[in-house]
Amino acid sequence: MFGFSFGPKTVSAADAHERMKQDGCVLVDVRSREEVRQLGIPGALNIPLETLENRAPELSGYETVYVICRSGGRSAMATNLLHSLGITQAENVAGGIIAWQAAKLPLA
Repeated sequence: MFGFSFGPKTVSAADAHERMKQDGCVLVDVRSREEVRQLGIPGALNIPLETLENRAPELSGYETVYVICRSGGRSAMATNLLHSLGITQAENVAGGIIAWQAAKLPLA
């Protein structure tokens, strides 16, 4: 109403997984490459948090960018960073890969 924002949207792991089936969506895993090698999500784009600022332009063409990490902390920071860089379609996956596992969603 007044243009105020309470920060980036948060989405559940199950909702992100379901919405990923739509065109124009991408899941970005901001964990380290080593973490992703140990436990990853099929189809996720790995952009470690420390490289995200430089690689953010790669995400500008997506309708929705879901951001995930281990538990939700780094992905919340990443989502805020993306918003500050103009990628306002970024949404944080609440609970990270821990919530993804708990929901019994696909893992690599």
